Amino acid sequence: MNMLGNGLSGLHAAQMHLATTSNNIANATTPGYSRQQLLVSARPGGFMGAGSGVQVDGVRRVADEYLTAQIWRASTQAGFSTTKASYLGKTEEVFGSKGASISMGLDSLFAALNSSVESPNDIATRQSVMNEAKSLASRFSTINQSLESQLKQVEEQIKGSVTEVNTRLENIARINKEIQRNMSNGDVPPQLLDARDQAVAELSEMVDIRTTENADGTINITLPKGQPLVLGTSAASFETFPDPANPQMSSLSLTIGNTTYEIQENVGGKMGALFDYRDGSWQQSRDFIDELAMQLADGFNSILANGTDLNGNPPALDLFTYDPDNPAGTLKVTDGFTAEMLAFGQDGTPGDNSNLKDLLAFADTKLTFTSLGSDATLNEAYAMYLGELGIQSRQAQLESDSADGELLRALNERDGVSAVNLDEEGINIIVYQQAYQANAKVISTADQLFQTMMTMF
Repeated sequence: MNMLGNGLSGLHAAQMHLATTSNNIANATTPGYSRQQLLVSARPGGFMGAGSGVQVDGVRRVADEYLTAQIWRASTQAGFSTTKASYLGKTEEVFGSKGASISMGLDSLFAALNSSVESPNDIATRQSVMNEAKSLASRFSTINQSLESQLKQVEEQIKGSVTEVNTRLENIARINKEIQRNMSNGDVPPQLLDARDQAVAELSEMVDIRTTENADGTINITLPKGQPLVLGTSAASFETFPDPANPQMSSLSLTIGNTTYEIQENVGGKMGALFDYRDGSWQQSRDFIDELAMQLADGFNSILANGTDLNGNPPALDLFTYDPDNPAGTLKVTDGFTAEMLAFGQDGTPGDNSNLKDLLAFADTKLTFTSLGSDATLNEAYAMYLGELGIQSRQAQLESDSADGELLRALNERDGVSAVNLDEEGINIIVYQQAYQANAKVISTADQLFQTMMTMF
């Protein structure tokens, strides 16, 4: 009756093959799913060692750890680059918009001053200068408000990212615990390993990670410098706290068990990009626009202080005023300053425009900009910084496009090994169906032979 046993084992194997194949087809579009293969081997023994059928040894998850890790690395870079490029693009738009352009405001102010050269005592042209000065101060305020709004958005995203990362860390630790429990029973479901790989991939988009595998099937996850994120079944948690030097900004810490680490380095991924942009490009923009506001106000006020107003008197007030703690956000024409107070003359005589000429010459005066690291006129400085923003924005976009392409390539490489090929699985269905039918025929034939043998007695 060896034939009957062979047929039954083959029937069972064909059934299992069909079940595995149908599961692959059902999960063809499931994110992170790795196709499965049934492992079978020939049974030893049988008549004269010819074998006694087939045995099912288990289910193999088709996955490549190197390709999976490659996706994690690419996800980190894509998350970082995309986030940074988005914010840099918005900053470039703010500085380059017509409504906020300091260059356009400076051109209008100096054009109004130039219109007063022939008739410095004319109230209408003086009032035009006052209007343009107020408009220019408003442009600084617009840029400052945009930067402040960006800072609030970045801080909100940082706090949201911390919550998201902590949730993902807890999820990985939970899956680790399930894997550990199943490992002790000698059978880890492939779906659990897929779920963990997918959870780690989602985490890697947020922060840069390193992983190691433990003997019990769990994995440890750390930051590049070794701070632990997941240790087996224990998860760490990130927290934010106000920066003592600037309470508007958050600092980051990491706690696991009774140990807390203050995170100083860039953590990579989307969360790292937020800190990188805030502490880098955003701060540079803020420093520059504040310095430009101070150079403008101090320069005009200094020149006007050397002249005489419409009544032949030294000016009683500065044209511009600002708070040194927030120059761009507080720059304005001094309350109570009137068109008559503009000190266009120097000797108090009617029609004197000598100080006005000094004001016009200020447009071409080279000033030292610490935020730029060079000397430039007011207009040149703004153009230089706008150009620098453009370069940074384009470079960030190129890096984002490159990172997205690298991630797509990594996903395609992984899918080439692990993803479900519906054409292949469709062929397998036919093959295993035929195998099932053939084994059923073997069983039927064995039964007929048995019945024939029985009739002989």
